[in-house]
Amino acid sequence: MARHNRNSRRRLKTAGAAVAAAGFIAAGSVALADTPQRQAAEGPEVINGVATYHSDTTIGRLSVPSSWKKIVIGENVTLRGNFLIPDSRSAALTIQGENASTSKLVGNGGHVKDPDHAAVSTGARIDLTLRTFTSLNPRFYHIIAKKAKVLASGIRVIDDRDEYHNNSDGFGGGDGSVIENSYFDTWDDTFKIYNGDLTVRNTTVLHNGNGAPVQMAWGDYGHGTLIADGLKVVSHSQKHYNQGVFSWAGGVQSDSRTVKLTGRGLIRSTAPGMRTAPLYVWKDNVRNKTINVMGGECAVLRSTASNTVFEPGARNNKVNVTDCV
Repeated sequence: MARHNRNSRRRLKTAGAAVAAAGFIAAGSVALADTPQRQAAEGPEVINGVATYHSDTTIGRLSVPSSWKKIVIGENVTLRGNFLIPDSRSAALTIQGENASTSKLVGNGGHVKDPDHAAVSTGARIDLTLRTFTSLNPRFYHIIAKKAKVLASGIRVIDDRDEYHNNSDGFGGGDGSVIENSYFDTWDDTFKIYNGDLTVRNTTVLHNGNGAPVQMAWGDYGHGTLIADGLKVVSHSQKHYNQGVFSWAGGVQSDSRTVKLTGRGLIRSTAPGMRTAPLYVWKDNVRNKTINVMGGECAVLRSTASNTVFEPGARNNKVNVTDCV
């Protein structure tokens, strides 16, 4: 698959940021080592279960100790590596920055297809809170917590490497997860609606050439409902989109997902100089799938020939729009 010109992408980054949610600024490029670095000798200050990083540190693939109840990334502090939360953990955990823009968790090396190298990952059934920090260019996904109830507030989730194959998917939380007041600019799927219900409030997503802002599934598995109140999706590609705002990427068995639009619902715009992305995409050979959309503006949300793409072999798929105005 062809890639966008890197220089063109960087020139247009400012345009995308201009239409993003207030208070969020697209991150600049950060040089990453191709090979893992040794962990810095300085560790966090740990007091009463709160581990605070006061200076730049290479944490590598850090298995979060069970005694830590909160991790704080200081203002103007960059951590290189990722937090791996053991599946055996039962206690709640908070990862919080002191500044959404300058408290950073950055991938420590090049792409590797390994969930243990996601910026934050766990298979534990816990309450996980993520607040006011930037996840930048992870080695794999940004956040994988399929069984955790995640509250993400004021986070910035960014991939500025301009690549199609980084697997830098944004958010895969468990049932009942909530994302609010956040900003996503990944080059892969942003929200996954197959681990349970997800609520998204007052959050901006840049829709790049690769990936779907809302991905229903890549096969015959999962379930979930998206509840959106002020989900702003900005089309941000000059030439090509391989997925729509709402996409179903795989599977042939009969299945459905629900999108509930409340309050401010879905807000779409197109960055200057960019093409408008399709609203719905059914990928190659996807069959027998239904997206049920409740609420919003009927004329905008109904599937039409101009806003929907059926790729080769896709058939018997449909969008039902109800309770709209």
